Amino acid sequence: MRSIAFLLITVTFAVGQDCVWGSFDATRINYAEGTLDGSAHTVLVGIIQANGGTIASSTSTLNETYLGGVDVFYTSLLNTSTGTLSPAEQTALQSWIASGGVLIVTGDIFPLAAYESFTSFYGVTGYTAISGSGIGYPVGSHPLTAGVSSYYFMTECTFSYGSDALLIGNNGSGSDFLIVMEEGTGFTAGGRILVLGDHNMFTNSYINSEDNAVLAANIALWTSSTTSLDHDTWGGIKAVF
Repeated sequence: MRSIAFLLITVTFAVGQDCVWGSFDATRINYAEGTLDGSAHTVLVGIIQANGGTIASSTSTLNETYLGGVDVFYTSLLNTSTGTLSPAEQTALQSWIASGGVLIVTGDIFPLAAYESFTSFYGVTGYTAISGSGIGYPVGSHPLTAGVSSYYFMTECTFSYGSDALLIGNNGSGSDFLIVMEEGTGFTAGGRILVLGDHNMFTNSYINSEDNAVLAANIALWTSSTTSLDHDTWGGIKAVF
């Protein structure tokens, strides 16, 4: 494993101003420090801020009012009892994505039904737990995995998805781990969705393992771009360690 400080990235293209990240509070996350603004994610927050993002106060309810104030929603480890979205929350989420919102789903070995409540409307279903840690690898080429040779995870899930999603990473053992849905992949619902098979990889305990910090910086910059990034656009980025 290599130890990596978070990336400072300069860009030659316009990015969205004040990209705001939202998340659930401790009533909906499985451990209190696991909220995006909690003590387990301080390094990730630093990466987000270094790449043009800010962190909103967390919420207990995913409604139109809250979503109207954020550009990105990050799931973290959803609560086993309260993490599943209500029908009203699903409707609010879908309307927000249709208006251009960016959803980042970070799965785990539980609670799988809760993650499915976020993505089933978009054809990402069949979440299946895979126990144990491991190292995964990008497949193909995409701006989100630029500079990423491998990434480390601690417990994971895999999932099925439709033809409007692009597989960009596996778990190193043949299971799908990382997909992106955006205009360039044929996704026509309005916004963008990123699904990863593990939430632990971006916590302070593991974000400096393998190229996890590079992947996190790529994600932070991707969320702040005004449009879906393509390979030519990504060529204008300089990463400074």
